[in-house]
Amino acid sequence: MAQILSAAATAVVLIILNILLSKHFSAPLIAATILCSIAFIYVGFSLKGNTISSIVVEVLVAVVFYFIALIGYSKYNYLIAYGIVLHGIWDIFHHHALLIKTDIPSYWPVYCLVTDIITGIYFFLVFKAQKTTTH
Repeated sequence: MAQILSAAATAVVLIILNILLSKHFSAPLIAATILCSIAFIYVGFSLKGNTISSIVVEVLVAVVFYFIALIGYSKYNYLIAYGIVLHGIWDIFHHHALLIKTDIPSYWPVYCLVTDIITGIYFFLVFKAQKTTTH
């Protein structure tokens, strides 16, 4: 339960930061930065005593999320929101080494999943509102 509450608090902080920073940076830039950041966290985890194959998988997946952020920022903002939610699904594959064997803290997959879902939905709504006001 602490993971879920902490994740919700983290998502609220990210939302507040987006609101505060939106005077200086666009929502797509902030969302793309978040997506890139969360993607490379698993690379950091993988570098601590994991196999080379775990490191390679985590780097490749992080690069995929990087390109999702890049394409989303430059052309399709919704893609960034979907990427953040998709990263939440990636988190589940790490839960109890379900599919991905990278050694990570046991609390991390649930914490990250909840944060990603809330944050992804928030940015989806932001991009939808922006699209509505520009048309």
